[in-house]
Amino acid sequence: MKFPPLAAFAAVFLAALCAFAPGAASAQGRDNVYAVAGVRVDETAANAAAAQQAGFAAAQRLGFDRLVRRLTIPEELAQRGVPQIDPTAIERLVSSVDVEEERRSGTRYIGRLTVRFDPSGVRSLLRQNNLTVVDTRTAPVLVAPLVADGTAEETAALWRDVWTNGGFGEELVPLVAAPAELQGAPAWQTAGPFAQRAAAASALYATLRVQGSTATATLVEVDANATRPRGEVTARVNGTDAAALRTAFASLADQASVRIQNEWKGRVATGGGQRGRISASALYSSQAQWEQIKNALEGAAQTLISEIRIEAVGRDGALVSFSFVGDRNQLAAELQRRGVSLADTAQGPTLRVAGR
Repeated sequence: MKFPPLAAFAAVFLAALCAFAPGAASAQGRDNVYAVAGVRVDETAANAAAAQQAGFAAAQRLGFDRLVRRLTIPEELAQRGVPQIDPTAIERLVSSVDVEEERRSGTRYIGRLTVRFDPSGVRSLLRQNNLTVVDTRTAPVLVAPLVADGTAEETAALWRDVWTNGGFGEELVPLVAAPAELQGAPAWQTAGPFAQRAAAASALYATLRVQGSTATATLVEVDANATRPRGEVTARVNGTDAAALRTAFASLADQASVRIQNEWKGRVATGGGQRGRISASALYSSQAQWEQIKNALEGAAQTLISEIRIEAVGRDGALVSFSFVGDRNQLAAELQRRGVSLADTAQGPTLRVAGR
């Protein structure tokens, strides 16, 4: 790596620093977990405006409850309970309510909404109630929503929709629905390419079967090293229409997510999810490649990376350091998805534009 005299390269160095401000991206990545998507409401009132207002208020209550459970340790929450605050106080914590989809009539409002909360306000409230706040994210897990043989196409489509539009992408461990092309028995050889595109280091196969009034999903997680059965989740189907099926399927997905989220929060709480720090040589042959490496790091600050520092910049390389949380394989997968490879060499960790 060639480093020119400081005076000769000062302008480039300053330009690189000005063009790369990861602090805001890191904060934004953490704050993404304070958005609760996929909140479904169905409210009736005297007129359309009142029904919509009731729907938004219901979404704020449901979103707040879901967010509290997302950010807290289960054992602590079981002891202390969800903080009981009135609707006005919840509304003060809400930054915005975004409509994902909605249907209206003269007296009814049906919607799927995203409720965004003020991070500092929520953190303060939870800590005042002696609840530990865990808002550290890790890399996604790819979810393959499959169905048992003989399942109706409409049922299979509903199972996939629950995962796709359930808001699981904003969890601490984002759960990303795999493309419908991922089929077959759980196998990393099959799932790996799909997982890599989602920056996921593992894939969770969730295979649904419905027998009478019982819906069950069998969970199997695969990665490059192992295949791990994750048990089953079960829900009762209270009816024969699509709404009853959706409610049961949403419960299955929630139960599966809770297992994964609680496992991650347990690791963070006990130190297993603490950040490591890495110093790496970013190697490039053009300004465009350097920009791509910077963009990949900045993008990864939405999930795994924080505290990015550019230590030095040269004509064909730079020294960068950053903190990351989780597994090195997850880190490499996240950067690879963004077009940059992370490899260990005799000179230490190196970052390059993928394929270079």
